[in-house]
Amino acid sequence: MPLWGARRLFSLLCLLAVLFVPLPAHAEEPDYSIPGRFALPWACEEGHAVTWGPQEHWANGKARGIAFDFAMREGTPLFAPTDGIAYFLRDERPFQTNLGNYVEVVTGSWLVRLAHLRDPQAGERAVRAGELIGYSGSSGASVEHLHLEVLLLSGNGWVRPDLERMVRFFGLALADLTEGALITNEVCPVPLALGSDIHPSQANIRLGDAAELLVPLRNIGLEPLAIVTVQLLLHAPSGASLVAEANGEWLLAGQASGEVAIPVQPNMAGAWKIGRVTFQANDVTYALVVSGTLDVSPSPLKLVGISVRPVLQVGERIALETWVENTGTDDFSLDDLLVMGTRPDGVPWSATLAQTSTIVAGEARQFLLRSTTVPQQVGDWAITQIGYQRDQRVYFFHRLQRSFAVLGPELVIERVAAYTSSTQLSVLLTMTNIGTEPATPDAVEAWGWKPDGEHDFSMKNTSVASLAPGESTLIQLQAPLGHMAGLWRLVEAGYWMDGSYYRMTLPEQPAVAVDRPVVYAPFVGRGR
Repeated sequence: MPLWGARRLFSLLCLLAVLFVPLPAHAEEPDYSIPGRFALPWACEEGHAVTWGPQEHWANGKARGIAFDFAMREGTPLFAPTDGIAYFLRDERPFQTNLGNYVEVVTGSWLVRLAHLRDPQAGERAVRAGELIGYSGSSGASVEHLHLEVLLLSGNGWVRPDLERMVRFFGLALADLTEGALITNEVCPVPLALGSDIHPSQANIRLGDAAELLVPLRNIGLEPLAIVTVQLLLHAPSGASLVAEANGEWLLAGQASGEVAIPVQPNMAGAWKIGRVTFQANDVTYALVVSGTLDVSPSPLKLVGISVRPVLQVGERIALETWVENTGTDDFSLDDLLVMGTRPDGVPWSATLAQTSTIVAGEARQFLLRSTTVPQQVGDWAITQIGYQRDQRVYFFHRLQRSFAVLGPELVIERVAAYTSSTQLSVLLTMTNIGTEPATPDAVEAWGWKPDGEHDFSMKNTSVASLAPGESTLIQLQAPLGHMAGLWRLVEAGYWMDGSYYRMTLPEQPAVAVDRPVVYAPFVGRGR
């Protein structure tokens, strides 16, 4: 056998060994208190608004870990959130948005990623908490912002931490990190204090009413403060959060007091907790942790019941029946009814009526709600809330604790590897059926970008054996290389079954370098 043939056979055997050797289990349980001790990566007296949370990232395939985006002007200094090893990297995937210039700080079993930085950097070095590691920017993104993400080490790869076990996150409760909330370091000195308790401007607030919360502030310093923003973070009975904000110009002289009225319109009945007040004054952002409650009475609408089939099959449409009663003395018109919940992976789903309706006073009506989401994941699908839309606002009856099961086949990619010959790119996928029924795919398909970033390639295998629940198989996909050298990047893989396409998550940034002469160039990873 020629030498090059022996090398290629050895390379292929190594790939197969990597694909089928079990990854070592993580010996110790992760310490979920560690992320709560991370510092926010910006300076004291700065405040940055949350624009995206974990669910938005997962639903759009923009993060594997627990990630938040913050509105941030380019050039804002960023600091290491903890002691560790910093890796300075660049994401060159030819997507409309990618990580751009980013840094990953690894400490023990935890990884903190800061992405879309302004300046390219390379290499690695040990850092201490508070050390300057870069400046915010818009690299790899359409608008300037900071992407902050946390991942957990499991075996040989970084995976999503369990959101339910994340009690605190960068010193804050996760409920504080809601969309629109101004987030600032709470360890900095604050020149303002509350003169008394925060209280509503009216005695009774009913669900759907517009109201005001009065915030009495006292300047405890000697210098005047020009306040331009006051923001309240409210926590609903369900645990969800709501941001209420007032913008204007309020001048407080030294040692003086004043009152700011903040408009609020709670979207759920019950006792709301006031969690914190944040204000911007003299170009500085401060936050105070406060306590207090806001009681909201129910609207005339009452949820009588909700029904859904207890078991659905993969690919079957979701439909729910609801009964709603108008307990008031006037007819009640609504723009829509909707049910919200989460898939087994935590990504939200919803179902709607998709039409306007009127419920006559004193009567109850039955409605059929349908979802545009087609279940592809096996497991328990949660139903968490039901509400109605009126005047472009959504109001919830109360939090639900219901679920239905989805049964059927579900294929996931456990491992992926690639190698090249002189003429083609070959991709090996280890697929496992984690579902409850046998899976018989019609085909497995993948696509990606060629090195020029303008042309894509695809690969398909129509000879796929049936997989019983828990069974794994190795699938080979191939694509011709032509004459294009450079980095070939795999973007997506999925399978066709009964005329429907099911997407499978690939490991992060899988790619293989192709040069002339072509050499063996593997990538190996895990995906779910």
